[in-house]
Amino acid sequence: MQTLSVGNEKNKVIYFDDFLVEPSRLVEFASGAVFSPYAAAVQRKGYPGVRTPAPADFANQFKNMVGEIIKSEFGIPAETQVTALQNALCLMTVPEMELGPLQRIPHFDASNPYFFATLLYLCGEGHGGTGFYRHNSTGYESITPERCDPYLDVSYEELNRKKPERRYFSESDEFFTKIGFIPAQFNRLVIYPGCLLHSANILSSVSINSDPKTGRLTANNFFSFD
Repeated sequence: MQTLSVGNEKNKVIYFDDFLVEPSRLVEFASGAVFSPYAAAVQRKGYPGVRTPAPADFANQFKNMVGEIIKSEFGIPAETQVTALQNALCLMTVPEMELGPLQRIPHFDASNPYFFATLLYLCGEGHGGTGFYRHNSTGYESITPERCDPYLDVSYEELNRKKPERRYFSESDEFFTKIGFIPAQFNRLVIYPGCLLHSANILSSVSINSDPKTGRLTANNFFSFD
């Protein structure tokens, strides 16, 4: 396990290399699966691609294994119960010129401090990685419940004032500063609080690809603890 301390807030991100014993089985599964767009795709919001449910045996084992890791590494009370909110294999497929404004800036998944995202790369380093960011005008690097409304107010005002370029977000601009990065690597698992501002970093159009064997295939999972 490796740990990244991100930005001024020193938020914790952890990652594991060679996480699964047989990751190629997920790639093979994905190659025969039917993918469908995310529900928000028609509004050009949310994940810019398609997904398919992960195999049930993988989802169950993954929840148990990762749930214990998150509890241990992020100080979640041992008595809490873990709930899997998503277990999906995902491919980025939306061309840059078709991205909506909210898909062109960093985002957070939830403000709940007990909500975590995990990203298992089933593709290689040519597919970029994951970047973490600070919102320049507020200084926020994580969006907690008390920060949520102020952040959204300012962020939407900025979006209306100056539409972001039609591209996947990667490096710093006038509104966001990049404060951390974890490169893609086949069979690398990344775990981070869902409240962190983050974005997929795309190196080239090779990642915008619906073929699981050559595209930016990832296993995207969300967990909450109650």
